[in-house]
Amino acid sequence: MFTIYQFLEVFIPLFVMIDPFASLALYISLTSNMDENEKKKTRYESTIYGFVILLFFAFAGDYILSLFGISIEALEIAGGILILLIGIEMVREGDKPKISKKGEESFQESGDVGIVPLATPMLAGPGAISLIIILMKTYNYILVLISMVLVFLTVYIFFLYADKVFKLIGLKGTRAFTRILGLLVAAFAIQYILNGISGWLVTIWHA
Repeated sequence: MFTIYQFLEVFIPLFVMIDPFASLALYISLTSNMDENEKKKTRYESTIYGFVILLFFAFAGDYILSLFGISIEALEIAGGILILLIGIEMVREGDKPKISKKGEESFQESGDVGIVPLATPMLAGPGAISLIIILMKTYNYILVLISMVLVFLTVYIFFLYADKVFKLIGLKGTRAFTRILGLLVAAFAIQYILNGISGWLVTIWHA
């Protein structure tokens, strides 16, 4: 099967990329004027749609790459650069790239904040999509699916107890956790870039 070490190699990058702490702050902001039924709907939509989006790319991502003639090495380098930029932003700002106040208000008016911006791009953004394709190409798919379920279950629990969690750690605590996770995101991103470059060099060497 697989070891705990292999599980952590998949779970930790996925956890820090999806980042429940940053998502929590946005969830609280977007649902502050909602009643309990609306919050419940938003929780379900954000976690279910976010999971489904990543699940789609987990299984279809490889075919999409083949269709466009993109190698896994190219994806690792491109995805690594993208993830690195997100990690830098998390470290600098203590948050994921922000949505403008005007954009936030338009989402609230549409009533679909569970899908956009929470499910995507917050939970299942370009960085997470790139990462899930890389993980599926590198590790056992069962291991990746288990990690996905656990991460999104964590996100749902965070949203369910949002007020209590946010009150416990506060805005500064949330930003501190996000900065720490951002450092890990940046480190994983550089590793993916190095893996992509080394894989490309091996391909050239054996060509």
